[in-house]
Amino acid sequence: MTSLTKLLINIGLFSFFLLNGTNNYASFIDEQLKFSRVRQAYKEKKPVITEKLQSMDLELNNFQVMIKAYKYEQTVRVYVKKKTEERWRQYKSYRFNCTSGVLGPKRAQGDCQIPEGYYHVMHFNPYSNFLLSLGVSYPNKADKLNSDARDKGGAIYMHGGCATIGCIPIEDGPIKEVYMLAVLGKDNGQSRVPIHIFPFEYSDIKMESAVEKYPEHKDFWENIYEIEKKFDATKIAPQVGIGNDGLYHINN
Repeated sequence: MTSLTKLLINIGLFSFFLLNGTNNYASFIDEQLKFSRVRQAYKEKKPVITEKLQSMDLELNNFQVMIKAYKYEQTVRVYVKKKTEERWRQYKSYRFNCTSGVLGPKRAQGDCQIPEGYYHVMHFNPYSNFLLSLGVSYPNKADKLNSDARDKGGAIYMHGGCATIGCIPIEDGPIKEVYMLAVLGKDNGQSRVPIHIFPFEYSDIKMESAVEKYPEHKDFWENIYEIEKKFDATKIAPQVGIGNDGLYHINN
């Protein structure tokens, strides 16, 4: 085989894998639309999402999404931004349908706690027992380092319906919209859709009251809010990392 022939073969193989990789990357929504529940959600919510984004000077194919949940207020807030922007803007807020546990992080299987911390969507589930669901990346490194439990639990989702032993349930209509926003964000090239979960929307009064009732969580809460207060002030989301000490920190 001549050098020229080898070169042409290598170019052809490179082009094949590049083309297929691009197609796979760009077709996440096509893969999701193979599922009937996702198709129905897309049919119902695409016009709603498109109209809302346009009112914010955003386009369906040029936005990213971030989800924040607050346990005390039982509220989910969704933020969006252009892919090239830094500042996030609130898209909508939704209510929990029900809740479980108390303020404080999840530390073990069976504690019925909704986790607290910095997570991302790790699973898009079109076959959920609760219509559609987004898997939360619990337990993360911080959860593992901060718990002595052998079984720290898992399978935490944001989903439709009204049942929870640690998940975040919102109504079926809202989960269709949030699910499709996450799908579209990923289809737009967003590698990770953040889901940040907090015990409450921060204020000094709420912090003092919560620490008085649950003093064991004081250091943990001060750690997560040290980062979140920067977002509250600027609407720019810091890059969050987790150290070997189990603490969250901002990546430089």
